[in-house]
Amino acid sequence: MVMEDSPAPDASDEEPAADSRVRWLRTLGPWVGALAIFVYLFQEVPFEQAWQAAQDASLDLFALEIVAAVIFWFLLDSRALAYLLTRFNAPVSWAEARSIRGVTYILTALNWNVGTAAIILHLRRSKGVPALESTGSMFFYGNCDGLILMGLAFVGALAFGDSPAVAGIQRIAGIAFSFQLLTFVVLLTSRPGWRWLQRVRGAAIIRSYRMATWRDFGVVLGIKLAYFMVFIGIFWAGSHAFGIEVPFGVALASAPVLMLVAALPIAPAGLGTQAAAMVFFWSSYGEKAEILAFGLVFPVALTLARCLLGLIYLRDLRALRATG
Repeated sequence: MVMEDSPAPDASDEEPAADSRVRWLRTLGPWVGALAIFVYLFQEVPFEQAWQAAQDASLDLFALEIVAAVIFWFLLDSRALAYLLTRFNAPVSWAEARSIRGVTYILTALNWNVGTAAIILHLRRSKGVPALESTGSMFFYGNCDGLILMGLAFVGALAFGDSPAVAGIQRIAGIAFSFQLLTFVVLLTSRPGWRWLQRVRGAAIIRSYRMATWRDFGVVLGIKLAYFMVFIGIFWAGSHAFGIEVPFGVALASAPVLMLVAALPIAPAGLGTQAAAMVFFWSSYGEKAEILAFGLVFPVALTLARCLLGLIYLRDLRALRATG
């Protein structure tokens, strides 16, 4: 009897399976990272102590602070987004920007980059904006974020004084601030005129920089400065609600680092990562149980408030896509 060879597996069938595994790992990975951080933190501070510290905190005052701050950030951030996208890509009203930002609040519960990708996708589907051009606008926006964050960290380190940890922040912040500022100067101007740099300036992803005026630069920086100053104020006031006596200079120096740590894709919404960073920077100003309690409650409260706000705008975003 002649046996027919079984057909070889089609490579095209294997590719979707591989993509599915990659997506699954990307989804599960941050939660595994958060679990590992929690195991480490609760070895340093028993869970019972952190739980008791959370119960002893002024949670009603903290909740009011979070709600007020989230609404303020939402209005300010959506206004900046409307200004930026209208200037560089396509007309976007403040109402539309609020819808976009509201829905991305839900997506950023997993990772901030997912929210950014959703903005780019929405602009391409509803307004026909090429992905590279809208990516460039978000790059410009992120560049402003980095400039403000690193500038605040550097100033905060100066205000705090001598400390090995803060001195390290100051050095890193100074280098990062210089790099962010240099990026703006090189891309917004025509100097130096090296040929390879001229090709970079002509790329679609750099279009926003080439269109930008110094007024655009100042408007976005002003909005983001107000945004981050309130964020630093919430870190400072919220820590006091948990009995942690953090000086404002230390909050100013460490808050930018805490915000950057929360954006790392190693844990969803900064769960665990912010708490670990707070324990490192603030251990001289309160009990570890209090610091850990605040570090765990803060991202949960922030994410919950943003998601509840985002739910209001789900219907609006569907309508915007339907008319796009």
